[in-house]
Amino acid sequence: MLTNNIIVRNPSNYVLIRGYSPVADMMLIVLCGILLLILREIFIKKSKSFIIFKVSIALLCAAALSNTCFYYTAVNFNNDLLLHIFKAFYHITLMLVSSLYITYMMMLIKLPKKETRIITSASYAILIIGCTAEIMCPILRYSFYRSEDGEWVRNMIVNPFNVSYILFMIVLLVIMLRYRRRIPEKLLKVLLVTEFICVAIVVTASCYGHTSFTATTALLPILDILYMVHANVYSLKTGALNASSFDEYLSQTTAGSKIYYMCLKFDTDIEFTMPDELGKLFYSFWRKHFKKALLFNPATGFFVLAVDSTNIDNVAQLGLDLVSTDFRKHFNNYRIPYRIVLFEHLDFCTNLRQFYDVFSYFTDSMPVNSYMACDEPDYRAYRNMMYVKSQLRDIYLNGSLDDERVIVYCQPVHNVATGRFDTAESLMRLSLPDTGMVYPDVFIPLAEKYGYIHKLSMIILNKTCREIHRLNDEGYLFSRISVNLSIHELAEEHFIDEFKDIVRRNNVSFESIAVELTESRNDTEYEIVAELVRQFRQLGVCTYLDDFGTGYSNFDRILSLKLDVVKFDRSLLLMTDNDSNSEFILDYFSSAFEKLGYRILYEGVETDAQEAICIAGHADYLQGYKFSKPVPIEDLSKFFTKNS
Repeated sequence: MLTNNIIVRNPSNYVLIRGYSPVADMMLIVLCGILLLILREIFIKKSKSFIIFKVSIALLCAAALSNTCFYYTAVNFNNDLLLHIFKAFYHITLMLVSSLYITYMMMLIKLPKKETRIITSASYAILIIGCTAEIMCPILRYSFYRSEDGEWVRNMIVNPFNVSYILFMIVLLVIMLRYRRRIPEKLLKVLLVTEFICVAIVVTASCYGHTSFTATTALLPILDILYMVHANVYSLKTGALNASSFDEYLSQTTAGSKIYYMCLKFDTDIEFTMPDELGKLFYSFWRKHFKKALLFNPATGFFVLAVDSTNIDNVAQLGLDLVSTDFRKHFNNYRIPYRIVLFEHLDFCTNLRQFYDVFSYFTDSMPVNSYMACDEPDYRAYRNMMYVKSQLRDIYLNGSLDDERVIVYCQPVHNVATGRFDTAESLMRLSLPDTGMVYPDVFIPLAEKYGYIHKLSMIILNKTCREIHRLNDEGYLFSRISVNLSIHELAEEHFIDEFKDIVRRNNVSFESIAVELTESRNDTEYEIVAELVRQFRQLGVCTYLDDFGTGYSNFDRILSLKLDVVKFDRSLLLMTDNDSNSEFILDYFSSAFEKLGYRILYEGVETDAQEAICIAGHADYLQGYKFSKPVPIEDLSKFFTKNS
């Protein structure tokens, strides 16, 4: 039989293809393939919900292919079994897509567990009953089967697929309306309109005996979700992918990959807007030199070029050459301060936060408008830093005031009036399993940055008090031992109570403890320090001002704090070696403090000449390598006199 220029081998099959065109399904296969390709290239995070999303697209592609096979089988073959298989597979696949779509929506809006179980059970029940009914059609002879007289019987309106489809849409409508407050308003409106259109198309097509666009309607809500929820478009200005794309790219990049990163950070505020011509220059620059590279823009003013260096010799030198020539030539015209770091993919860069930590570590000490290429010593230093940080975190979480990794060294302090050592300063060190001794300049900034400093200070205080108790028991004569307190920890809610508890627990007097405080930099810090100084004085704790002369000194604030001792920083002594006027400045400040009743301690004294300058500068105490390097606190007794 010939119809619409199509020869149907079995004339009875004509009823199966009437009103159907394979063009729609073929177009759907192409669209699904393109969507899957797009999703592969834009590095959307592979969450469980997104995997469901991709599986749904793949199933739609399979459904369209099955329907196309059904059409060509009806035209070219006389095989009822194949027709039943293709039709059942088509409908079952579409029902599965509807069920997955409901599951996806529940995950997207994060329904409570109880409601999730109820809706999931309803969805599975519809799916199982619908699939079973679809499979049983030719056996029980309903909806779609060949009659005894050889003619096909099809119910285009009331059939297992249509009933299941309507039930799925009702469940979906209930979810969206009942939990509408969990869905962004604009997304909800688009989804409701789209679902209404889809149902209208399916119902109308069924009434008129058409089946060409049934599978296509399932793609429409997927497109809504893709655009409004998972959109990860490239920037038209720079050709760059955004933060979530970069985060997913990092998670997919395995250790040992030959990926090289060229990172650019503009030192601008968050209001920075990329000029159009600068964005175009970015795009043309990286495409010109690295055709297979990917450009990411994970934050304002922060760009990362990821280069596959598998077939590129000496990629680091190539990158440096480009930065020093082409890049600087272009970007100096814009006068935007920047920092550039080039480094290879590291096994500890598995997400965006870790990547930015690495970048920040390398750029913290870099001046603006500079660049560097990292090498193995840089990576080793970063790994060591991460190890120290992990140990600090473990010390903090462990909570023990006797943690063996935190050790106390002391530097004895020379009393100018008596010529003896009667005070000392406790200094913090770390002794770690993998690195051995770690000094304060390495771990103190980390401890302050990540909030571990207070625990370290309390450990040092506890161990210092314990040693003071031992020295007292053994009859050594000394006035006090000082501990350093960071300005970052003074605002701790129960700081003073914790301080008193540790001192009392070790059964030592408050007079035998001194605290060294750094100068406050703002009004809030000043008020905290002033209140603590007042409380320390009430307890009888001696208070020191540490590091006077290090670049910021508000004389009025220092005087109003009413401290006991002022420590002149070593930098003041070093100034006197190069500048004769510095001795006058030193004498001016020391005379003023002396007249106001402060005692003066000079630190960093290393030579006889420096000692003479300090004594002339009204020194009460001297501290430095001339007298002793820091020693383990257990050896401090060697410097004190024992009561006879």
